Amino acid sequence: MNRFTMAVIACVGAATAANAAPLYLKITADNHYALYSSTSNVFSYHGGNEIGPGGSPGAYNWSLPETYNIDVGERVFIAAWSDDSVAQGLLAEVWGANESELHTGVGPWEVYKTGVNRGDGDPHPTTLEIAGHVQTADLGNLWEVPFVGDANGIGPWGVVPDITTAAKWIWWNNPADSDPLRGGDGSGEMLIFSYRVPTPGSLALGGMGALLLARRRRGQ
Repeated sequence: MNRFTMAVIACVGAATAANAAPLYLKITADNHYALYSSTSNVFSYHGGNEIGPGGSPGAYNWSLPETYNIDVGERVFIAAWSDDSVAQGLLAEVWGANESELHTGVGPWEVYKTGVNRGDGDPHPTTLEIAGHVQTADLGNLWEVPFVGDANGIGPWGVVPDITTAAKWIWWNNPADSDPLRGGDGSGEMLIFSYRVPTPGSLALGGMGALLLARRRRGQ
């Protein structure tokens, strides 16, 4: 067995053994959010912010972000909803493999408006509920490009500590509203934001392809 064959086998082994990619996230929302991920259509719940209007700590539920370090097989989802008053938005700093920037307003996030009305005090959605909404959005091709607004540090929220200023507030792009981030509007809520995460396995397969191409070129 030559070294090239051994390298290809190593790539195949990495592709089959690795099925999750690490993600580091700091998230806040005006007013509420919950974080989920999926692997082969199996959904996991990772947490969220306060279900009431107050923060713990912080004056409001959006004042300070929560931090997560999770392994994501295929996709990450953030359900978000507001109290229909003053303003609404989602802000997240997200780092992927090789320190890739997947922040809201930077990475190719998608959004689906469920039309389900949630408010202060409502519990975070179950994984079964989120799975149902995702299936509906996938089958109906209902994912949309979100509205991208101001970067972290702009009013009415000011600077949210510990979130990079490269991250931007996002929400559903309501065609009837020129600025869906301001003005207290519950249109389309609850919203589900989605991001498809490249896995180490797919990266390994890409590396195997590069090895095969290089081998073929050397044999020409």
